Amino acid sequence: MKIVKKNQFCAVVDESYPLKLLISGREHGAKNCQVGIAVLKPGQRLPVSGYSRHASEEVSYILTGKVRLDTDTGSEIAEEGDLVFMPGNKPHASTNISQGEAKILWFVTPHTVPEN
Repeated sequence: MKIVKKNQFCAVVDESYPLKLLISGREHGAKNCQVGIAVLKPGQRLPVSGYSRHASEEVSYILTGKVRLDTDTGSEIAEEGDLVFMPGNKPHASTNISQGEAKILWFVTPHTVPEN
């Protein structure tokens, strides 16, 4: 069992790489999933250019802020309290369009983020 305390969600994330793994294979023994948080500054886009694309299905919950989600077929807006499902292999990017930080809690299965 692993409990991630709420104060860990607010820990500083490296601005050059706004993703932080909360549940991982290496640290927690997760074999088929990863959980992380993305903290985006106003106007920040992830990835900076192009799209993320991975075989894993992804579920994201918008903790704070307002985010424009771009895919190869269009854009939609998600805001605090919204839940987003992204199918596997769907190119996607997220841009914080709010005045403050946007915090996105995300879940993928299987692993997609490299663990250094």
